[in-house]
Amino acid sequence: MTGLADSREIADLASHQHGCVTRDQLRHAGLTRDQINHRLVAGALIPLHRGVYALGHLQRTRERRWMAAVLALSDGAVLSHRAAAELWELLPPSRGLHVAVPRTAGHVARDGITVHRAALPAADTKRRSGIGVTSLPRTLLDLAATVDADTLAVAFEEAQVIHQLHPLTMVRAIEKRSRRRGTAAMRALLMGAVDPTGVRSPMELRFLRLCADQHIPRPLVNGRIGPWRPDFLWREHHLVVETDGGRFHQSLAKRERDERKDAALTAQGLTVLRLRWHEVVYMQADTAARVLDALVECSSR
Repeated sequence: MTGLADSREIADLASHQHGCVTRDQLRHAGLTRDQINHRLVAGALIPLHRGVYALGHLQRTRERRWMAAVLALSDGAVLSHRAAAELWELLPPSRGLHVAVPRTAGHVARDGITVHRAALPAADTKRRSGIGVTSLPRTLLDLAATVDADTLAVAFEEAQVIHQLHPLTMVRAIEKRSRRRGTAAMRALLMGAVDPTGVRSPMELRFLRLCADQHIPRPLVNGRIGPWRPDFLWREHHLVVETDGGRFHQSLAKRERDERKDAALTAQGLTVLRLRWHEVVYMQADTAARVLDALVECSSR
């Protein structure tokens, strides 16, 4: 193999691994030990972990850091716990690296990586962005055993909003791991969980939970009326509720669009009730009473 050919093969391999390659992969591509060492000295390869390198010209990313951690450990290793939650976009970035390896793996240890030995059935592992990672339910159950209740609640909420994770999926996951740490904390969260179908933000999910808790009939979520998608619609009552959370309603342009939306819906004979975060989260009884009153009033027209 020529130097140009092996360089192309290595670059192609690294492009599918977020800029990472292993020593074994380099040897398989045809590089000798001396050639690898020469590239290390020249800065063409940058050591990340023992036996794992980054191509020097590629940009550093979180994905490269995660991929390197997985490649540094045994076959079958996957990102897990807090790191897996970050890859699934459930929690904000942190400095920790967590990797799960099969119980049958030999001696594995790498500086800067917390290694978890565990059973890893195929159903509990996935690939996301090309990186091996614990499945979404498994990630949440692992988190439940290692983080506080508030952090777990945030992660579960994001899983419902971003990935439309249904509570029944978590119930089934718990049934398979009923005696494992963390299942009690997860069960506690599921007590108030609702079907997240259609929700686009944590605030919308909170409002659906409010409806369930306060015995308000479940509305249609983000259904279409002409060019508009009201957050919540009780069609037979001609009532719309819009939830103004910070994620979607901060800018002047968005507020102006909300005004146009309200005007268009009102012109079609609908009553529009707007609720803010503190009303949904901290004033649930008062807010529920407003919604119920509006349902009764709109129905009597």
